[in-house]
Amino acid sequence: MRANINPPQVSEIPLKSFCDEADLNAIKVHLTQLLHRPSITPNDAGCQQYLKRFFKNLGMTVDDFEVEGVSNLIAKIGRGSTRVAFCGHTDVVPALNTDLWHSEPFSLSERDDKLYGRGIADMKGAIASMLTAFEQILPNLDLEKFSFYFLITSDEVGDAEYGTKEIVSRLAQTQELPHYCIVGEPASLDQSGDVLKIGRRGSISAEITIIGKYGHVAFPQNAKNASHTAVVMGKWLTQQSWDQGSDDFPGSHLEITSIQTCDSGDNVIPGECSLKFNVRYSHKETEANIKQRIVNGLVQLKQLANDISIRWYRSCEPYYTSGETANSMNDSAPSNIEPIHSEILTEEPLTAETSLPIDIDLVAEVEQAIFDVTKRFPRLSTAGGTSGGRFIAKNGCQVIELGLPSHTIHQVNEYVTEKDILDLTNQYMQVLYRVAGKQ
Repeated sequence: MRANINPPQVSEIPLKSFCDEADLNAIKVHLTQLLHRPSITPNDAGCQQYLKRFFKNLGMTVDDFEVEGVSNLIAKIGRGSTRVAFCGHTDVVPALNTDLWHSEPFSLSERDDKLYGRGIADMKGAIASMLTAFEQILPNLDLEKFSFYFLITSDEVGDAEYGTKEIVSRLAQTQELPHYCIVGEPASLDQSGDVLKIGRRGSISAEITIIGKYGHVAFPQNAKNASHTAVVMGKWLTQQSWDQGSDDFPGSHLEITSIQTCDSGDNVIPGECSLKFNVRYSHKETEANIKQRIVNGLVQLKQLANDISIRWYRSCEPYYTSGETANSMNDSAPSNIEPIHSEILTEEPLTAETSLPIDIDLVAEVEQAIFDVTKRFPRLSTAGGTSGGRFIAKNGCQVIELGLPSHTIHQVNEYVTEKDILDLTNQYMQVLYRVAGKQ
């Protein structure tokens, strides 16, 4: 990863810094409005109506629409042909064990310089930070050369079928796919900006259904135990070798997540069993190759059962954003993901009114913006789970993930520190100004 090479020197990058500091009280106003709404996925609970009012007050156009109960919002301002977006989600996981919380989970509470509330780290805090940053930086942005978008959904924590994917489809129809995108996922580790996500591994889940023959445990010769077959299959799956990844991606791996039979009593041989697993894969694998490899193995094991079937679901493609200052994939094995930098083309025919987007090394600009605020460069990473960035990146957009620390997400008493949310807001302002500030 980037941490293994010398970081760029400050003097090597032209000075372009926005010096105003973020207003914590302004951030708290947004947090109060967003956190008190129990927007458990996919219910938006009115969060986007609040955002809609805010965006309209800034003079932005807003397109809000619903798909299969999922609320989506696209806000836009600017006339430029270079499109910059912020992608986020208003949905959160449930607040379980409420008796263990210091305060009401769906509210903003403060304690010892920490801000508490369900979803504050994942990711209403990042939305509040970007709202504050954008409002403050807006007079200094070049709206003639750039157009700015907020892409917000209520379907990210869940199945993510009708959220960002639908937003991208809608933007494609109007030829407004972004060229550069900041995703507000909680990508940081211990402090805001200590980690910058420049990609994610792919993911695919599957359920194998094994049909045997029910019988009495005293007469196994008259039955075919489906759970025994599942154990054999599980062993075969876990013994498969996978690639070790590269400097930019962790290696691929498979994990069994469930083995389940119908509970018919302790004297019945199960005649049906399901086995579930997930594969997280690097750029050296493809979804098609993974599926074919597993299916070929099941064919060889089919004599162990009356019938074996497999259902694939929750497919998530990997993505990777390169830049001039980021390490490239230098392994000898061919990559299935092409580096994105300098390969972005406009979706519409070039006319007198349109032109190619301004060429920006987003990774380098974000690195420098983080340094401007924290006086340290981030570690570049592709680790972790999936995010909505995968839907945007596949259309040729440079995507990075920059958000709050993730150490309390989905936990009881989810919190962020005041310093972290202030730092993130200042980092967002610096990124926007470095990328699209008026010259």
